[in-house]
Amino acid sequence: MTAEHWDARYDDPRYLFGERPNDFLVEAEVMIPRRSREDGGRVLVLADGEGRNGVWLAKRGHRVTTVDFSAVAVGKALALAQRAGVTIEAHVADLADFVDSDAASGEWDALVLIFVHLPEGLRRTVAHALSPRLSERGVMILEGFTPAQVSMGTGGPSDESLLYTRERVLADWPELHLDVRLTERRVFEGPGHRGLSSVVQVLGRRRPS
Repeated sequence: MTAEHWDARYDDPRYLFGERPNDFLVEAEVMIPRRSREDGGRVLVLADGEGRNGVWLAKRGHRVTTVDFSAVAVGKALALAQRAGVTIEAHVADLADFVDSDAASGEWDALVLIFVHLPEGLRRTVAHALSPRLSERGVMILEGFTPAQVSMGTGGPSDESLLYTRERVLADWPELHLDVRLTERRVFEGPGHRGLSSVVQVLGRRRPS
């Protein structure tokens, strides 16, 4: 799907996936290392859409960079951050270009991918570029739909190749030690994701050197 397609979907006063953070992210956030008691971690949120996850992480004290290829979504993310009284660094970019940019460089305490459904080649490109940039105690947090989601009709792509299996996750992120869980749960995230859903939930860490 193109940026223009998502611009059209996001061009609504309502937030397509709501303003609340993803439930799995809320559960996993405690795993993100903090730089100090006052300062959270440096966090990169990929394909963050209208910013619900990035803004919530900023409210938790993290230094957040978000990226999405929809300019409309990024504008809404910045508006959401302003209403919440926090600051995020937000970029309009294709992930294929962003992962090699200065904005994606440096060491990250968390990589967050919530319902980021990409073609296989781009999935591998993103994972290969960003895995080495996790800090020593950093964590990768991922939730996405599985192929079983297609028949449920409660959100997500209809193209099975864009969905996650355990084998695909393991192949995408070979440099990380992964905890992969397949489950069904009820998702209520705005009008875009509503109802019983089949998901994969992943926590990743750097392998010991």
